[in-house]
Amino acid sequence: MRICWAVQSHKLAAILVATLAGIAGSGSIAVADDIKTAPTAQSVEPALDLQIGIGINWLNLPSWGSRRPDFFGSGDSRVTDDGFNLGVSLDLPLGQMGSQPFVLEWNGSIADLSSNSTDRTSLAGQNSLNLTFGNAANGSINTLTASPVGTLPAAAVADVTVNDSAGGAAHINSTASSTDPTGRITQFASSSSITGGVFTALVTNGGTPSAAAYAAFADNTGLTLQATGDLSNSAIVDERNEDATVIDQALLLGAPIDLQDGWAITPKVGPMYRSIDRDVDFRRTLVIGSSIPGVVVPGVSVAQNDELDARYVGALAELAVTKALQPDLSVSFDARFGGAYLHSRYRSHYSAGLPSVSTGDFDFVSETRDDASLLAGVGAGLRYAPVENLQVGLDAGVNFVNKVPTIDYVADAGGGVSPTIGMSHAIDYNVSVNVTWRF
Repeated sequence: MRICWAVQSHKLAAILVATLAGIAGSGSIAVADDIKTAPTAQSVEPALDLQIGIGINWLNLPSWGSRRPDFFGSGDSRVTDDGFNLGVSLDLPLGQMGSQPFVLEWNGSIADLSSNSTDRTSLAGQNSLNLTFGNAANGSINTLTASPVGTLPAAAVADVTVNDSAGGAAHINSTASSTDPTGRITQFASSSSITGGVFTALVTNGGTPSAAAYAAFADNTGLTLQATGDLSNSAIVDERNEDATVIDQALLLGAPIDLQDGWAITPKVGPMYRSIDRDVDFRRTLVIGSSIPGVVVPGVSVAQNDELDARYVGALAELAVTKALQPDLSVSFDARFGGAYLHSRYRSHYSAGLPSVSTGDFDFVSETRDDASLLAGVGAGLRYAPVENLQVGLDAGVNFVNKVPTIDYVADAGGGVSPTIGMSHAIDYNVSVNVTWRF
């Protein structure tokens, strides 16, 4: 959470100006009189302050992998998302509390912490691949063969059938053979049914000689993919793309208390709101290598889309301390603590990707969880006023949230694993520059 604040350095400047004027006009007795009038200058109702800041947030969010760790690989390590943060702060004077002003402060910020990663694993050294995801569509790979490396002719055969969930059917029977060292074949085909389809790819190279055969079938219940032969030119590519947005809002009531030697302390309290929206896409793609330069074989993939949202509604207390170093320069420190009601929502679905085939989504999951969370943070800032109604500043801070939703995978009655909303913690580090206008 990023909380902005405005420093009222004009009060100390007013005291210094009055003191210097007394020295110039009436000597030491006038100095004493002017010092006595300083509280009257401090009691002037503060002006409206508008602050806009932009900076960088490093937010350590808990990460999660897919529902099928055997397919996508586990991904439960913590991920640090970083991105730009835009903050706005508005101080509205409400009147006086004794000799001190009473101020309503609104703070708002939005941070875009989107990230992505890609991992490529070569299949060199493997001569077979067998992947099944979802409930496995009703189909079969009837034939899938490839001649051994070093054998002519380099030949491959793939025969695959699907009978999809809507009663539709699709079938492909494909063969390829390179009979001499100059022969090369790369061929692929797709066939659609009602809610699914089938795909084959054959790659032969008479110069190596080598051959590989690939076959897949899928519908809106699952995907089955197999490969055999020389897979050295193929690879598995895992992608993780995350859109993450964090929005903070706080409305705080405070009363600055001026102390001696340029010190001021401001207690604040009020409601707060935070939202964390995360849309995470996992995709695993089989990239099939071609034996003919320039020919691209479309990949076969399976994807998982997860949406995990968090809403925090609660109260926040803050204590800010400022110190005027010079009439135009000040430093500030703040500490805050709060509690919030937390509502989390998780939605997930999967989809198979066959070239030129529409399969639809499958394995839908939806879950919610309610909880309570603690929030805390500390910060420091530096303010410089080049002109009377303008300040520029630099802020840095650390914030902690003890409960942030993540996804855990637990064993289910069917022998598989199912997702459930779990809780972890999050820490963010932020640095920002800002400009404050006083009206």
